[in-house]
Amino acid sequence: MIDALIQQFESPLCGFSTGAALDVVHPAGVVRDELMQTHVYSQSEHAPPVQSVPPLRIGVVFSGGPAPGGHDVLCGILNHLRPEDALIGFCNGPGGLLRSEHKVLTPDDIQLIEGVGGFDFLGTDRTKLSTTDQFNVVSDVIESMNMSVLIVVGGDDSNTNALFLSDALFGRCHVIGVPKTIDGDLGYPPYLPVTFGFHTATQHYARLVQQLAIDAVATKKYWHVVKLMGRSASHVALEVAHQVCPNACVLAEEIMVSGWQFLDVINYFSSVIHDRFLQKKPYGVIVFPEGMVGVIPEFQSFLSGDIGPLNECLLSIGASPLSMASVILDAHGNPNLSMLQSEKIIQDAIAAHLAHHYSDASNVQLMAHFFGYTGRSEDPTAFDSAYALLLGKTAYELALSGVSSVIVGCDFSSQGVQPVGLPLIAMLHFDDARSMHVIQKQLVSTSDPDYQAYVQQKSDWVTLDARVPRSAWFEYPYRFRLGDER
Repeated sequence: MIDALIQQFESPLCGFSTGAALDVVHPAGVVRDELMQTHVYSQSEHAPPVQSVPPLRIGVVFSGGPAPGGHDVLCGILNHLRPEDALIGFCNGPGGLLRSEHKVLTPDDIQLIEGVGGFDFLGTDRTKLSTTDQFNVVSDVIESMNMSVLIVVGGDDSNTNALFLSDALFGRCHVIGVPKTIDGDLGYPPYLPVTFGFHTATQHYARLVQQLAIDAVATKKYWHVVKLMGRSASHVALEVAHQVCPNACVLAEEIMVSGWQFLDVINYFSSVIHDRFLQKKPYGVIVFPEGMVGVIPEFQSFLSGDIGPLNECLLSIGASPLSMASVILDAHGNPNLSMLQSEKIIQDAIAAHLAHHYSDASNVQLMAHFFGYTGRSEDPTAFDSAYALLLGKTAYELALSGVSSVIVGCDFSSQGVQPVGLPLIAMLHFDDARSMHVIQKQLVSTSDPDYQAYVQQKSDWVTLDARVPRSAWFEYPYRFRLGDER
């Protein structure tokens, strides 16, 4: 698969034209009619030759949290940039775009940033572009710099911005999105099955979790309670689970299906700990996503400002009640779950539950961990590097083809890999909670093979310990291992 990505990246520039029509019901009147088309753009020998396209001035901006591979997206463009074209990087995210903070990028930059993690070469932020005044400012910046194309590298919120920017800049500047997020919740299979950065971040977290498991076996003590990134979806936790086989794991989507409440989760974790204790294994690893708190009713009340239901549960098992803390929201209205120390709350609740129901295991030692921000700036894996290079090249090809209001994708479902341009409007839905149209987050589907494999295997993981020889790390995301390995 990696060879196929590299081969496609190294192929000559190709034009794109409309291909398959998507069978979607998209909201009407959200953007102008010219942007409401739902055809997938694919490489075509019938497209006008890209070398005949007049010179372009292309802007690129990182938006949202960093993800491994962002610098390779830039290199993917620079490796193929025609001498007559210019690539300008806007610094410090959409906020920097509003302030016209920029620098010219050249092929000489490739040797500095290719294969290097982070978004620090340009910088990023979470400024939400949504108001008429903001769009007018961006339009003035674009016009003053004579920009032909703006490429937005970001996640679901950032690419929602890209859709509405394409409407605001229609007729003056084309807008193209590049899919980024370590959370794995931006997708549209088969045309966009994974974002760049996901594989690297999950490999990073898996190594950390495995190191805890190895240490626990060596010392025969400590239960490690590990929270992983994943604000809404549990793709990260699911991938890590497949990599390291934790003794206990629960996903947010799993909780939604089962209808579990807070004490159900605590009882599950405690029962696994007790089962291993009876086997003379007072140690192990527990994994869960940070987004789990968004689907547990008592935590939902807490996020809405009511600590009562959660404290009632804690008091019922002899745990100390919590004081109400403020919930921090980002610019897009999302609660910052990384700042909520839910791993410590879970740890303390497990300890209280063990003392309340399993007194023989009440002296088990628990340690809480949160693995999150460190995974965002790792050097990309071979898969993410090759994938990001191809996404950058494809964004450039779509720019040369005169395409706007699309996000770059890649179809892995056939032999080889096929880069595509996916219409952003096809990914839109109405978010009732925020009363606005946004790109829909893709949760873990309980019908997907990787989820079904997890459900079938997790009961066997209860008794497993880390061992030698170590299992090989996955060369690419687990979901691709279940299909045709190219």
